Amino acid sequence: MKLVLAILLGVTGLGHLNAHASEEPTRFIERKSEGWFFYKDPKELPPPPPPIVVPPKQAETAKPPPKTDQQEPFSVSWLREYMPKLLDAAIDDPTKENVEAYMYAQRVAMDKSQRYAEMTTRVVAADPFLDENNRVPIATYTKPFFLRNAQAGISDALKHVAKVGGLWVFFDSKCSFCQPQVNTVQEIAKQYGFVTKFISMDGKSLPNVPEFVTNSGQASILNLRITPTTVLVVPPNNYFIVSQGMMAQDQLSERIIAAADSNDLLPKDIALKIHTYDRGVLTNEDTKQGASNDPKKWVQYLKNKLEGRYEGDSNHAQ
Repeated sequence: MKLVLAILLGVTGLGHLNAHASEEPTRFIERKSEGWFFYKDPKELPPPPPPIVVPPKQAETAKPPPKTDQQEPFSVSWLREYMPKLLDAAIDDPTKENVEAYMYAQRVAMDKSQRYAEMTTRVVAADPFLDENNRVPIATYTKPFFLRNAQAGISDALKHVAKVGGLWVFFDSKCSFCQPQVNTVQEIAKQYGFVTKFISMDGKSLPNVPEFVTNSGQASILNLRITPTTVLVVPPNNYFIVSQGMMAQDQLSERIIAAADSNDLLPKDIALKIHTYDRGVLTNEDTKQGASNDPKKWVQYLKNKLEGRYEGDSNHAQ
């Protein structure tokens, strides 16, 4: 009986030991038998990433050299490029050949210019729209006639402006330029019939001003800074500064006409008289609308636009 009990106890203890032996201790202190050789490689490692393979660059195909424009010898573009080089060579090394080469190239350029000038004369003579003499006479004996007509237009314009407006002159008794300016305005007023008003900035008069009024805020409203100042006044409430400072009579007349013309104060027939130099002139709208890459088309277009522009009405041709 004792023997059987001993055998049973031995088997049970052995099973218990084997069960503990099959469980591998996890703490380092329980794994004394490993000693210093406790490191163990893992059983399974992740596979290394595949190597990156860079494809070899394909050899670039050689680009053909850019094509250079083949310039025709003795053409304008050829002369423009090579004449400076020929001149440099002739100056740096003035041999007979170098100097002769440049001089003959220059001769070609001058002869081509002469041929161009001759053809230009023929073309202009045959085309009235290209002949500037039809716009403004060039001949000496016709120039006075043109200028008389232009002056007549200026006179008519000033007489008309004098009917619809007047002139104010702001002056100061201490201003050395005010008296000559007052004389100029008085002469224009006498010649064309302007109503004038002289306004003193300091309340004092000038020897040539029989009547005046003292400034009562007009100068501030017009933002005037210097004297003398001449203002074109068109009732009921239009004020146009035409000069600040002393000005000659012809200059002041031109300024008065310019102010009247730019503010549509002139009738159409009088406006045409003062625009004598606009005869046969293309407008900006003409050139914008007629832009083209075909010379035949835009030459014909410009001819059509200029048709009728020499009759005095620049808006006649559409």
